[in-house]
Amino acid sequence: MVLFIVCSRLSCFALSIGETFVISEDKYIPLFASEGTNFEYEAGPHGTNCYDLDTVLPPGTFVKVLDEEKNSTVHVFCKVSESCSSNGFIHAKFFEHSMRNLNSSVFDSTAPARDIPNFQETCKMLNSYGETKIPYAWGCNNLDEVNLEGLYTFVCKNSNDQGNIPYRCVGVDCSGILHRISSWTLPHSTGQLYNLSQGKCLYELDEKTSDDELHMVLRAMRDTDFIVCPKVHVIISLHGGFIEAKGRNYGVVYTDATHAMRRLRKLIKRGIVRVIRWHPKLLQEI
Repeated sequence: MVLFIVCSRLSCFALSIGETFVISEDKYIPLFASEGTNFEYEAGPHGTNCYDLDTVLPPGTFVKVLDEEKNSTVHVFCKVSESCSSNGFIHAKFFEHSMRNLNSSVFDSTAPARDIPNFQETCKMLNSYGETKIPYAWGCNNLDEVNLEGLYTFVCKNSNDQGNIPYRCVGVDCSGILHRISSWTLPHSTGQLYNLSQGKCLYELDEKTSDDELHMVLRAMRDTDFIVCPKVHVIISLHGGFIEAKGRNYGVVYTDATHAMRRLRKLIKRGIVRVIRWHPKLLQEI
């Protein structure tokens, strides 16, 4: 079995290829799609480049060490739920800082049981997000700040921002809301949400869709249904309007029924969108 050493200013410890951990109840671990996880904004030769924060792994996630990677990263396989797993990279210093005190465990091919909350509880969560000032944080799906203890600085990915604007690793992005209200069973990716296997596409809409058709769609949508444009954005139906994590300058916002049509038209201009129903209770009624 191959061993490699992860060192930080705190201490050193050895990781084994194939060693597994379970994230404890008080930890949230950032997972990156890129191996170059320096947590910083960079201006590359092709424009703005930020090493991709994929998601924030919640407590109970299985983490299996796959390989030693360059640039001080640990390559891992993660199972958040039975329907949600991914490969990614955790910076070695952060891995050591956040997981060094956790006991290794036997990796179980069965992910933690995460039941989707009942419909009333899910709607209650959505309501609370609309009533609470929740910040926008790209790639995040956690309402508790990840304890970085000064090790890293996260910065906003939005290329329209002027300069490097740090933000805390706390908050949600657009798909992060769905990730949370589904108890981490829906994917944290607009592309995967667009092709959601456990959901049902009710409609496809584009700029040619008439106003009458859009009004019909809005009347037919139920709370928790969502409208998604792949690699762009997702908005969630609530009380005839939409709730969404709109951006760093807005946070989580609610658009009421009066302005829902205008919001939908704006999203459609960015591509063909799908209206998806996913909550088990609503799927049973179809």
